[in-house]
Amino acid sequence: MSKPAIVPETTVAGISVDPRTLERVIPESRRPDGSVRKQLKIRPGFTPQEDVRRFRGSRQAQM
Repeated sequence: MSKPAIVPETTVAGISVDPRTLERVIPESRRPDGSVRKQLKIRPGFTPQEDVRRFRGSRQAQM
C-alpha cells in the first residue's frame, strides 16, 4: 500500500485522508467569526450522499 499524498485530495463532501493516521477525516476549518471547527473522524465504510455517484445503466454508460 502506498502512502497518501502530502496535500490530501478531498471529496465533494470535504473528506480527506489524514496522512499521519490514514483515517478519513473532515479537516478543521475556521468559521466567519474566527472560531475553529474541530476535525471530525469519519466512520469506516460511511459514504455521504454528496459522494455517491449517480447510477448509470450499461446503455447510458456507452454514450
